[in-house]
Amino acid sequence: MAVVATPLNSSLRIIVQTGRDENNRPILRTRSFNNVKTDASDEDLMSVAMQLADIQSHPVYAFRRTMEFELAEIS
Repeated sequence: MAVVATPLNSSLRIIVQTGRDENNRPILRTRSFNNVKTDASDEDLMSVAMQLADIQSHPVYAFRRTMEFELAEIS
C-alpha cells in the first residue's frame, strides 16, 4: 500500500518568554502566523522568523513550523 501526503496548510509559531513564575520556570506565550505557503522552504521561513523575532518585545524561546497533510492511499 502506497500513501501520498498532500500538504494542506502551514503555520509559523514564535514562542516568546514573557517572564518567570514563582518557581523560576519560564512563562511562555505563542505568536502564531497562519497561512504560510506549504512550499516555502525551511530556510526561507527561518529567515522571516528571525526578522519577526527582531521586532518582538520579549526574547524568543523557540521557532516552530506546523504543517497539516491529507493522507490518501494509491493503488
